[in-house]
Amino acid sequence: MICKVISAIEKYNMPLCGKKVVVGVSGGADSMALLNVMCRLKDKYSFDIIACHVNHCIRGIDADNDEKHVFSYCKKNNIAFKSIKIDVPNLSKKYGMSEEEYGRKARYEFFNSMGRDVVIATAHTLSDRCETLLFNLARGTSTSGLSSIPAVRDNIIRPLIECTREDVEIYCRENEIEYVTDKTNYDDAYSRNRIRLNVIPQLKKLNPSFETAVERLINSCENDNDYFNKIVNDIIVASKQENGYRVDLFLDEHTAVRLRVIARLIKDEIGIYPESVHIKCVDEILNGGKTEIIGDNFVVVKDGILSVNPEMDEYTEWSCDFSAFSAETPTGKFLGEILNKNELSGSQFVHKRMLDYDKTMGALTLRNRRAGDTIKLAGSKCTKKLKNLFNEKKTVNRNNTPVLADECGIVWIMGIGCSDRCKITDETKRVLLIREENTDD
Repeated sequence: MICKVISAIEKYNMPLCGKKVVVGVSGGADSMALLNVMCRLKDKYSFDIIACHVNHCIRGIDADNDEKHVFSYCKKNNIAFKSIKIDVPNLSKKYGMSEEEYGRKARYEFFNSMGRDVVIATAHTLSDRCETLLFNLARGTSTSGLSSIPAVRDNIIRPLIECTREDVEIYCRENEIEYVTDKTNYDDAYSRNRIRLNVIPQLKKLNPSFETAVERLINSCENDNDYFNKIVNDIIVASKQENGYRVDLFLDEHTAVRLRVIARLIKDEIGIYPESVHIKCVDEILNGGKTEIIGDNFVVVKDGILSVNPEMDEYTEWSCDFSAFSAETPTGKFLGEILNKNELSGSQFVHKRMLDYDKTMGALTLRNRRAGDTIKLAGSKCTKKLKNLFNEKKTVNRNNTPVLADECGIVWIMGIGCSDRCKITDETKRVLLIREENTDD
């Protein structure tokens, strides 16, 4: 199995050299095998390891025992270890998300909090890839969905992506690696479990090498997607105008390319990948003069230009110098205060009001938004336009919402949070607290 992992690392150019690698470890066979393999390879690729475990507070004492198991293994093998308890059942309800969706979000926020420029290694296997492909197929998908779980996405790598679950179990037996078993893995009330327990065994009866066959399909789809993505990128760059995108360049393309262009630019502008029905509806209005609604967003084609959420209202721009940490704005007076992070307890952090002051660059200005403003929020994987972010967050009075900018861009937005560039980390020394006068938070 080590050979398969090395093959995947080098085939997909997984960024490891000189990095801090956060290994997500649940305690199950896949993640325990991954942790063991990464420890064996850390000298070969010159990286440091920290094992991270998230207790989702879903399975009571079983979840606590999983955490103890991972901690014990790390202590015995002298591996740096961090863990956190997150009340996923209650917090997911509070934020209107499914437990799976909120749990994933919380995990990656915790992993990314381990330091700047960390690489996150997760234990997804070829078997997981097969299950995901079938799941996507059942819901209806494009060739992008047939690519299943990517080997590398942003700062996330999957070194076991060419290993099957059988490979993992054999590796654990041969290396005497103990692991825990999540009882819910055998509950076929969950869609993925039904695929794993019922569908895949039947497909293996048709073809014992089913997983290898699926791997060939995935590799083929990845190659096709890489080719199309290059074409799509070139078209979007060529068509970009100050107020949108030239439709005539889309209409010149084959349908297979044109639909991908539409999907990509909507994703880039809105921040979510549109459903096929929306992509086709936008394609139908390219010949002009119409609007297509996608959730709270709208796509407009007018005078040969396609635009997403174009500015429909005029507003007065304002800005205030914030170098002295005090500013009178149209929405109220704002104050700043420099605090020593070491003097703050965890309960005192108000992340929507704080940022790492030493990471700001040059003069600070408190102002409202400008056309083209963008920000990469702390913990986010992508940069978004403020216009689209305000739509996504359903921000009220967005034209007057105060934002803090330094000489390199937006570092904080009232009510939303700070930029990834200025987020608070273990290395933070001075914290800038921003508050509206006469408020306690």
